[in-house]
Amino acid sequence: MTSLAYPHELKPLTSLRFIAAFWVLLYHFKDHLGLGMGQFGLVADGYLGVDLFFTLSGFILAHVYLTSFEDGRFGYGGFLKNRIARVYPMHLAALGAMLVLFAGAAILGVGESNPDAFRLSDLPAHLFMVHAWGTTPTVGWNFPSWSISAEWLAYLLFPLVAGLVLKAKRWSGAFAASALALCLFSFWALDNLSAVFPGVGQNFSQMTAQIGALRILPSFLLGVALYAFGREHAAPKSWAWPIVAVSAGWVVAVTTLGWWEGLTWFGLAGLLYGLAETSRHGVDAPMSGRVFVFLGAASYAMYMIHLPIDIVWFHALEKFGVTETSDLALRVGAMVGVFVVCIVASMVAYLVIEEPARKWVRKLELPRFRKARVAEA
Repeated sequence: MTSLAYPHELKPLTSLRFIAAFWVLLYHFKDHLGLGMGQFGLVADGYLGVDLFFTLSGFILAHVYLTSFEDGRFGYGGFLKNRIARVYPMHLAALGAMLVLFAGAAILGVGESNPDAFRLSDLPAHLFMVHAWGTTPTVGWNFPSWSISAEWLAYLLFPLVAGLVLKAKRWSGAFAASALALCLFSFWALDNLSAVFPGVGQNFSQMTAQIGALRILPSFLLGVALYAFGREHAAPKSWAWPIVAVSAGWVVAVTTLGWWEGLTWFGLAGLLYGLAETSRHGVDAPMSGRVFVFLGAASYAMYMIHLPIDIVWFHALEKFGVTETSDLALRVGAMVGVFVVCIVASMVAYLVIEEPARKWVRKLELPRFRKARVAEA
């Protein structure tokens, strides 16, 4: 094993979460106000920010838990409780916001253009975070949360993934390369799956409600495998930022030049490894700055609540007469405004909802555990 271990906190990877979330928001907002944002390849392929999230999640969970799993100290129950504390409060809050909007629209008599997206019968699947496991016929309610449903499956399977990666410890480089190859293959397979099963969507970005849980597994495995490789193989200090720069440039090149989107996985993997190396060698500024790290911490809230903000913001603009035919400066200002609102709202949601709820859930202890400890005492 390398003598230079990763630090306890990989701040650049926390900051990377903000970039991934912002990339997804660009993709979701691209068709508003006729600004032509979708003509830029990096924006048009912003849905890949979710896959960056998935890979990043595998890397971070491996960083936190892989050693304890290897040493036999891993507790599955405690792990799942911590994962629920991490994702469920904001998932529930965002779902509640969509319910309020749905009820408000019904009271005001505003028709919904896509009633299938607000089916009450789908709510139980959303509450149990299984709505991307083939349990719902379409994307509904707070549709970005399909990825949280997929993430939940990855959490449940983490011991299996960790065990698989550890068995290949001696060949960590080859295993990471194989996981990367699996990501490329799965991208191609899912992108062409609609030819065999027309009901599952027409392209990779639509692999959400029906089989979204399948989309996460190769990316999550890649994240765990990358960490296992990284903890064994440190790059020279002088290579850290060049790896990041080349990887970011590769992602921009693939998306801008219209190459096959699956090739972005080389850049995504390089970004994770390279940024982790900047942290290992203590050269992680500016990605380790307090503001950037805080934005990364609040990025999950931003991702989860941007849909209700989208609905309210752009409907309000329409009511005030701001449309695709309005002055360009006004439309650009309105687009900048929605990003500012999303960022500010995410900070508030993180501080007021996400963090307090996470701490509360983590402190919960089943009565039988209390009794056991009293008896031991």
